[in-house]
This record gives sequence, structure tokens and C-alpha cells, in this order.
Amino acid sequence: MNTHAKVSLSDIRTMILFGFPLSTEECGHLYYDGDGLTKNIEEAYVWYRVAQCSGNHKVDSLVNYLDSKLTTSKCLKLSSRAKHIYTRALRH
Repeated sequence: MNTHAKVSLSDIRTMILFGFPLSTEECGHLYYDGDGLTKNIEEAYVWYRVAQCSGNHKVDSLVNYLDSKLTTSKCLKLSSRAKHIYTRALRH
């Protein structure tokens, strides 16, 4: 089983700008469910937050749920990482 999938910034930019089927929300689901990847709620949280940054609010309830499972400081750190991924992808 692959423990970490590498996604390039151009792939993320494409997901954000053009809404391809493998969206940032789907990346979150893959990590949350452990579908082909090692289950990792922190990575799922990051990808759900990237989805939110790109305007996808279908994931709001998932982010809120994971907020309750993670510490406040962890959520802040992961949210910062998600915003960084999002902004870097758009500049790429």
C-alpha cells in the first residue's frame, strides 16, 4: 500500500481551476477512507481545507467533524499548510 501519494502543484492547480474528477475533495476522501493510501485524518483534513479554499463548501461538515477530532493547534497548523498548498498551486 502506498503511504503517501505525490501530487504536483500543476496537478493541484488543474484540480482547483478546472474541477477534474480527481478533485481536492476526492484527495481528502482517499486519505480519510484509506482507499489506496494509508488512512490519515490529518492529510484528509489538509485536502478538505484546500477544497474549501477553492470554494467547495460541501466539505464543511467533514472539516467541522475533523476539527473535533484534532487539537486546535494541529488544526491551525494543518489549515496553514492547506492555504500554502492552495496559494502555491495558483502561482505555479
